[in-house]
Order: sequence, then structure tokens, then C-alpha cells
Amino acid sequence: MPTFRERLEAAQARSSGNLAIGIAPALDKLPAAVAKIDDPFLPLGKLIINATADLVCAYVFHLSAYLAIGAAGVIALERTLAYVPSGILKILHAPFASTEYVRAAFEDALGADAVTLSSSEFAAPYLVQARYGAFVPHGTAIAPEFAEQLGTYIQHGNGTGRFYLAELSLDWHFGATIYQTRTFAFEETLRAAVLALRNA
Repeated sequence: MPTFRERLEAAQARSSGNLAIGIAPALDKLPAAVAKIDDPFLPLGKLIINATADLVCAYVFHLSAYLAIGAAGVIALERTLAYVPSGILKILHAPFASTEYVRAAFEDALGADAVTLSSSEFAAPYLVQARYGAFVPHGTAIAPEFAEQLGTYIQHGNGTGRFYLAELSLDWHFGATIYQTRTFAFEETLRAAVLALRNA
């Protein structure tokens, strides 16, 4: 069974880059193609994935955005995670502040590949299986025994951030990167923006 680090390396090789796109749906930013749908978060996620799947190595799902609309958001999150093509990593950004969400985050429920945590003290239960990973705030010391699975992350207020795992990194873009237009040109505009980031 490959480690999380090996899976990240494979995902980066597949996409020829280290780009991660954050998916954080917001009712006031929906593009025209999904704005009138009763439950728009899943169709929005599919639009984003369809437009960018060949360009990215990971998607970062912002849990708070999905929880903002209650049960419908949780269902949309689960189904959007399941829609991500094989070979692309799925990071669930919470960050979790306890050890109680392991089963919910991974294969028993949502099916993420990695999570963000508020502290490394909660990491061990999330890393029992080598295929899963976790990220803690940047600057946190990482114990050598977790080097294949535990990394750090930094999130900036301008819609960018970065994940680090050993010598590997992911460039994380969300917010304005995604919502550049609300017109029917949403997918085309998004793909052009993500392609420019991947080629930068």
C-alpha cells in the first residue's frame, strides 16, 4: 500500500504540477449555470472538477462552506468528494481540533485522502493507515515517524496558501481564483485561470 507521500508524488506526476484548487461554495457567488438549481453545491463542484481535473493534483474542500447550508451541504460535500477522478488527492480543510472525526473524514464516510488539523497532538489517529495524510499549521514540528504522512499548511487571506510534506509542496488557490465570473462563461474562465497558474 503506497504511503500518502507516494500518492502525492504520483498525483503531481499525473498533473505535471503541484496545483491544488480549493472548493468553497458560496450562495452569493454561484455562476449562472447553477444559480437557479435547488441544491447548487454539487453541480458547482462538478463544474469546477470538469473544468480543471487534468490540471490539478489535489482539491481542497473547505468544510465550513459546506456546513453553512446544513444537511444539504454535507450531502453535496460527500457526493463531490466521490466525483473527484482517481489519482487526484482530496484534502478536507476543517481544521479538525480533536481526534473524533477520523471515521467521518476518511473511508467510513466522506472519503477524503487527507485533512487539516489545528494541532499535531491530534495527528496520530488520522495516520493509522499509511495511505492517509494530515496537515497542521506551518511552523509545527513534525516527528520523524510521521514524515511520510504529516505535513504543514499555511493559508493566506488573499485566497492562496501552501501545503508542505517533506520536500514536496502544493500551491493552494481558492476564493477569487474560482469565482472570477458568475456568467455562463464560468467554466471557460476558470479553466484559463487554472491553466495560467499551472504554467506559471
